[in-house]
Amino acid sequence: MRFGFPAFGTVFLSAFLLVSAARAQGVDLNAVSFAELPPTKEITVETFDDSEKVMKLKELFEEELRLAGYTVTQNARLILSFEARDTEGKWTGGGPNRLIEIRNSDNHTGKDAPDVRVNIFDSERGGLLNPKRDKGITQVAPSQFRIDATIEDRTDGKRLWQGWSVTDDYPVGEDQAVHRSMVNPIVESIGKTVRNDD
Repeated sequence: MRFGFPAFGTVFLSAFLLVSAARAQGVDLNAVSFAELPPTKEITVETFDDSEKVMKLKELFEEELRLAGYTVTQNARLILSFEARDTEGKWTGGGPNRLIEIRNSDNHTGKDAPDVRVNIFDSERGGLLNPKRDKGITQVAPSQFRIDATIEDRTDGKRLWQGWSVTDDYPVGEDQAVHRSMVNPIVESIGKTVRNDD
């Protein structure tokens, strides 16, 4: 019992440092350990997408696993599978700040006067009391890139661990540095539970 607390403290400290390093690179990392990993350092990397981007990510995973002391081989007991997806940002805004709007009447007989409205207050586009400062485009949701990875035991098919990393600082086109900054913390967190609490 004397060594229980220091061991737990070491695990907690390593998980904290892992999250701190990932955050410093603009990456959010989370991981969940469902069961203890078997004592083997052999692992197989699999993916169900053979696109060029994903195959480059597979090479990164294999490289980072080797650096972490794993032997990457075919038909190993441990299987690391992953998927990657990106979401384009959403944008709104642009156009004039219309303080006065003139619309035709719903009655098309020509007898009714047009509908004239003065925007006193408008939380989205601005009005007389709250003119919109930025008339350009406003970002509603940033572009996002996410990598999900799981480790399963080939002998019984059970999921032993799951981890994922997300970044909002995803540049246009592929960026190996960004991909590495997302793959590295996933590999370092294998077998651990990591919570990226804000």
